[in-house]
Order: sequence, then structure tokens, then C-alpha cells
Amino acid sequence: MKESGIPFRKMAFVCVHERAGEAACANADRGEDSGANLVELLREEIHKRGLKGKIRVVKSGCLDVCAAGPNVMIFDGEGKAVYFSRVTAGDLPAIIAALVSG
Repeated sequence: MKESGIPFRKMAFVCVHERAGEAACANADRGEDSGANLVELLREEIHKRGLKGKIRVVKSGCLDVCAAGPNVMIFDGEGKAVYFSRVTAGDLPAIIAALVSG
């Protein structure tokens, strides 16, 4: 086994977990604010900016803070993390800024 840092400048984990009858991150009743849609919108923006392969957007399972969802966690290559809760599509410019900074 070989241990190393993450192979990307930054990684964003977006919860796409669904829970019936609960305010989970990916539930379809969130519409454009569902975790699954947020993943696609973030990926599109990263691709448009030519950052594919440098910044990775990943679908995550449950981050165990469903009541605060949708949730996004960003990790950088130095092990620092930032957590965003109650994310909506309108928050994506701030999340993109966090991903491309540094």
C-alpha cells in the first residue's frame, strides 16, 4: 500500500443520500436544490472553467447531518476542510469560489 495526499487540488463531497419522509440531502422534493442536482451543477462549472482533473466533485453518502442538508464538504490537498450546510443552487457561486481559491 502506498499512502499519499489527495490527487486533486480540492475535492467537494456533496451528500446525495435519500431518506424517505425526512429532509435528506438528495430527496427529489428539493428540486434544483437536491444534492444530486448540486453535484451536476458544480461539475458543469468546474468543467467550464477548465479545472477538470484539478478539482473533483464527488457524490457522497450520508454525512449524518441530514437536518442541515443539503451538505457539501470541501477538502484541500493540505487536509483542511470547510463544511457548507443548507446549500441551495443560489449558494453555488460561493462554493465555486471556495473550490477555485488557493
